[in-house]
Amino acid sequence: MEEKKLSSLLSKLRQPLHISYISKYLIKEDMETTQKQLDDLVEQGLIIESPLASKYYVVQTLQN
Repeated sequence: MEEKKLSSLLSKLRQPLHISYISKYLIKEDMETTQKQLDDLVEQGLIIESPLASKYYVVQTLQN
């Protein structure tokens, strides 16, 4: 993912967003491509899937 697109996505993910919204309005790719990109970001520890709802993603926060 491009650095500019990644930075924009991470700034939007301060609140949990559903994968369909991320795909359609932020990344502007099909759902399969979006899922792969989000899985990569989860593996890198940049985002997490919200524990409150399935398929909602949010920026990983630091735990003290």
